[in-house]
Amino acid sequence: MAKFEKNDVVQFTENHKWCGCLGIINEVKQCGDDVRYMLGVPVPEGGTAYIFSMESEEEFEYIGDAVMILTDNQEE
Repeated sequence: MAKFEKNDVVQFTENHKWCGCLGIINEVKQCGDDVRYMLGVPVPEGGTAYIFSMESEEEFEYIGDAVMILTDNQEE
C-alpha cells in the first residue's frame, strides 16, 4: 500500500537532485512490490516538470495536502 496519495504536497530530500523543491503527487501506481509516484514540480516561467520516483528510494517527505489543483483547461 502506498504511503502517499494523489494531491499530497511533498518536498524532495537530500537523496534527490531536486533537493528542497516542493512537488505535488499527480499519479500513484503499484509496480510489483514497490510504488511509483509521478510528481509535478512547478517551474517559474517554465510550466511543470514531471518527475518519477519509486517509494523504495525515499527521495521525498510529506508536507501537506494541495487544496486547489487547476486542470489544464482552467484559468487562474
